[in-house]
Amino acid sequence: MSRYHRRPGINETPVEDELFLIAGDSGDIFHLDQLAMAIWRALEEPASEAELRVLFREAFPETPAATIEQDLTTALSTLRQGDLIELRD
Repeated sequence: MSRYHRRPGINETPVEDELFLIAGDSGDIFHLDQLAMAIWRALEEPASEAELRVLFREAFPETPAATIEQDLTTALSTLRQGDLIELRD
């Protein structure tokens, strides 16, 4: 099963209630929205997309499953495009 992992060399900088990630290789700075920040924190341990879906459905039972799935897919794609996380077998 493929799992998402945080990429090595990413530095975290919390500022009040927000989180910024700094890519070690490029020095690029990324501001995480609330969902991306929650995913980042959840990925302290590698997780599959299915595991993340279950986690977020349990955390937000009032939110429709389709909304969670769409938002999660979008946020994971954004984190991957920024080379902040990677998918490994």
